[in-house]
Amino acid sequence: MGKRILVSPLNWGLGHATRCLPIIRSLVNQGNKVIIAADGGALSFLQKAMPELEFIKLPGFNATYSKRNSQALKIAISTPRALRDFSNEHQQLDTIVKDYNIEAIISDNRFGCWNKNVKSVFITHQLHISIPKLWRWTAPIVNSINYSYIKHYDELWIPDAEGNINLAGALSHPANLPIKTSYIGYLSRFYADSLPNNEKDIDYLVILSGPEPQRTILEKIIIKQAYTIKEKIVILRAMPDCLNMIKDLPDNVTTFNHVDDEMFVNLVSSARNIICRGGYSSLMDLIRLNRSAFLIPTPGQTEQEYLSQYLFKKGLFGYCRQKDFNFKNVAIPQINLRSIYNDESDNINTFLERWCKTI
Repeated sequence: MGKRILVSPLNWGLGHATRCLPIIRSLVNQGNKVIIAADGGALSFLQKAMPELEFIKLPGFNATYSKRNSQALKIAISTPRALRDFSNEHQQLDTIVKDYNIEAIISDNRFGCWNKNVKSVFITHQLHISIPKLWRWTAPIVNSINYSYIKHYDELWIPDAEGNINLAGALSHPANLPIKTSYIGYLSRFYADSLPNNEKDIDYLVILSGPEPQRTILEKIIIKQAYTIKEKIVILRAMPDCLNMIKDLPDNVTTFNHVDDEMFVNLVSSARNIICRGGYSSLMDLIRLNRSAFLIPTPGQTEQEYLSQYLFKKGLFGYCRQKDFNFKNVAIPQINLRSIYNDESDNINTFLERWCKTI
């Protein structure tokens, strides 16, 4: 008999929702009743991806980013509100567990989504929090707080490989792990054979993502520079709730607020060059589709800065800082990522089948 499982992704961009999608699909295909608790763009994305499921609006901590390159002060100021929001979502979750007879919880980076009476799982690839150099003295405190919240959960799932050939480096491979941990491999909503062999008729595919205002800042940089070149540019805005389109675009630019998976893979296949943030979920999708890209990490988002530089130094992806971006300097390694990363999309199905038997 199937289990009643609540899945709750964080609403910071769409990445947490997209990487939960293969977990949700697998659980449903195995006969479980999956209920989604989310808010904002994450909720909208999953409602469009799997409209047949039951959805609950569960507000969570919504980070706001500075227009400056450093986010440390902004994050420090918002910490009291974050702690309050974690407590509020935990109280709301207790009610949801009772009202919906939840038997297990899978929380993707939502610190308050656990319940002492049901099996609770926390998903993250950040066990070692990357701290800006000026604030590095706070690292022991920050990592201690991170672990203190994770310890409320019964299990920790890390979407990465356990061995030396991995995607997140030091972020996902700390010296000590806080609770029972499983490295579950890369999570992508795509399949390894889902990329068609299209004609390359798009010069630059720009995949925007992440929180405001930095998403819009990069979008404006891209559009401003598009006036200086003739090449064809397609921009995916990552705004599933937005109904308005950008006005007064250069003739060589096409924008989409949001596209479904089929159109996304067709655009990726048609692009000579891909430009995107250094978000972890985007990187997992690109590995699954065997496409490298030019990474522009969100300024001050130390996780993305670490990942982008880490993969650039390995010669796997291109990279530059946002303030240095210029189309003329875009250089992407021509490399077979599948020959480096052992990415088996069926691994998660086997893992979840075993896990469901423990509920």
